[in-house]
Order: sequence, then C-alpha cells, then structure tokens
Amino acid sequence: MSRYYLLLLLGLFGSVHAEESIWDELTEPAFGLWSVGVVAKQSPYHDVDTQVSPALLIFGGYGDVFAEGNRFGYSVYRDGTNFISVVGNIRSNLTLTEEQIDDSSVLSTYNLEERKTALEAGVQIGRRLPMGWIGRVAFLQDISGAHKAQEIDATVFRRDEIGPIRLLTTFGIQAQSKQLNDYYFGIDNKELALPAQEAYQADAGFSGEIELIATYDFKLLGKHDLGVYAAVRNYYFSETVKDSPLVDKPQSETFFAGVGYYF
Repeated sequence: MSRYYLLLLLGLFGSVHAEESIWDELTEPAFGLWSVGVVAKQSPYHDVDTQVSPALLIFGGYGDVFAEGNRFGYSVYRDGTNFISVVGNIRSNLTLTEEQIDDSSVLSTYNLEERKTALEAGVQIGRRLPMGWIGRVAFLQDISGAHKAQEIDATVFRRDEIGPIRLLTTFGIQAQSKQLNDYYFGIDNKELALPAQEAYQADAGFSGEIELIATYDFKLLGKHDLGVYAAVRNYYFSETVKDSPLVDKPQSETFFAGVGYYF
C-alpha cells in the first residue's frame, strides 16, 4: 500500500511540475503589467449615458509585440534613443450604437447610422527627449472600413515617481482628416428625419489629449509583484466638432482602473 501512495505522489508531482513548466514557457515572453480592470467612457454625443465595461488591459507586451491600452505594435528599429514601430490603434471613444441613438432624446430625432469602432494601422516613430520626456508621432489609416480616413497623432510622455506612486503623464495633439470628423460628427441628407433639420458636414480639425495613469506596486504574500492603477484620458475637439448638432460637449472622457500582475 505504501508503494502505491509513493507512486501516486510521484505522479502528482510530475504532473504539477509539467504544468508549471508549460506555464513558464507560455509566460516567459510576457512583460509588463497584465491586468483586469473597469473602463468608463463619457461620450461627446447628446444624451448618451456613460458606458461602463470590464476590460483586459495590458501595459507591456509579449515577445516583440508591445501593448499600451488601446494601442499595440511591433518595434522594427530601436537604438536606445530613436525607435520605429508598426502599430495598430483601436478607436472606440467615438462609437455610437443603435441603442444609444434610440435612447437619446436628441439623436433619436434623426435617422442616424451607427458610428463604429475603428481599427487603425500605421507607422510610429519616436525619440528620447531632454528632461525625461519621450516624443512620438504616429501616422494612422483606418483598415476596418469604419471612417476609412487618416490621422496624425503626436504625443510626449514621461514617467515620474511620487513617493510609492508611479505617474505616467501624456500630452498629445491629433490632426484628424475631414473624412474622419465627418464620419463621426457629420449628418448627411439621408439621416434627416424632419423638415426643419439640416445636414452638417464636419471639416478637418485638431484634438488635444491629456492622460494620467497613477500606479501603486505591491507584493502578495511577499512573492508576487502586483500593481493597482487608476487613470483618466481626455480628448478635446476643435470647433468643427463643437458645431455639430450631434455633440453635447466637444470632448470625450475615459476613466479606467484595475489590478494586474507584473511579468
């Protein structure tokens, strides 16, 4: 009987060891903070409620692929000062669904079509700047067939430590094409429902971005490196967006928070 238990224990140990080996192999290329969180988005459109949803948020990457919230990419050149990457970007802050249109006292007076989430792709170049800042410029093209347009995104960011808190600060400016703005904020003739309504065509314009992410790191049972964070990302749009009949306020606000594991 004792021999049976010994064989059983050896089998269990071998099974656990094999599972740990597989887990180690799978997670070895991972880096940065991988987290589960909650995202709350405040829309610029009239009478659209704040959207709250769970999310998997990665601030790191896997192997040669990096991820920064809604942006991901692959570095093709890096020398410690300059870098070049191919990137993808998920534009979801301006999404407008049929349900949101129907629930809005203003938007429901039109025959509006959905404004869909866009997947954009392009090239990003960057450079380390004085005083700890990093600058980058991305050239993005919609590849999902949503707005079918382009954007140039320029940002500077830096990381600071304030006591036990690490703070990531980002400032940005985006040059959005006429086609992009008109897709999200314009109203064409077929979307009019009442005689008094008028079509609206948005022009090209700029938007400003401010993002703050505060992170606190800690250990669980003295062994595992974890991080908890809270963040806000605001976009401020130009006059052509402000003048749209669809818009309540020319800005979109996103709040997100979560907890994750450092690989």
